[in-house]
Amino acid sequence: MSTASQQPASKPLAAPSPPGRTAEEEQIMAVAATLVLAYGLHPADITRIPEGTATDNYAVVDQAGRRHFAKVYRTREHLDLERTSVELSEYCADGGVATARATRTREHELIETQGRLPMSLWSYVPHTETAEGGLTGARWAAVGTAMGRLHSRLAAHPAAAPTLEPGAAVCDVAASRDRFEHLIHAYKHMPRLGEFETALQAARERQAILGTSSAPSLCFHS
Repeated sequence: MSTASQQPASKPLAAPSPPGRTAEEEQIMAVAATLVLAYGLHPADITRIPEGTATDNYAVVDQAGRRHFAKVYRTREHLDLERTSVELSEYCADGGVATARATRTREHELIETQGRLPMSLWSYVPHTETAEGGLTGARWAAVGTAMGRLHSRLAAHPAAAPTLEPGAAVCDVAASRDRFEHLIHAYKHMPRLGEFETALQAARERQAILGTSSAPSLCFHS
């Protein structure tokens, strides 16, 4: 889920400049072009936000004065996972969790992937703080409330529902039975079992269970 984590300093949108402009200016120009082409949004101001782990983040003001938050992905390698993350954020927002909302592209996509920059665009949430910025007083209680709502919403997600699968689907019963056979053989040929006597008994019991009709639903690790 995405929010801008601090109030950025004002910086005018870079106008077309002569050769030799900086990499940051080039990036801002690319962000501006992507906003126009993919979102139909004409920016009046774009400001780099320093925070960002796997993305380059920008605060955007459009020509109508509305504020937005743009995330530029540094690689296209995991965009499917990023899209799933955006979908999950939207699911949480639909459930009343306080988080930014994603803005879809002209093609109704959550992430722009066709142009020069892979990007997602969000509503801008002002006056937010990260844990690194320091949480004091009532903010701790507010964070706890928000996290409780988030956990409740995620628990209701279809992917969170438990499912039952036959043990044979996740366990090679024959291989498990063979491992216990080798383990029992090793125990039986020890000069003295000592504290391993209980382990031998447990191995025999588990091997016996694997030989019953209920074996497909069971799996033990030696």
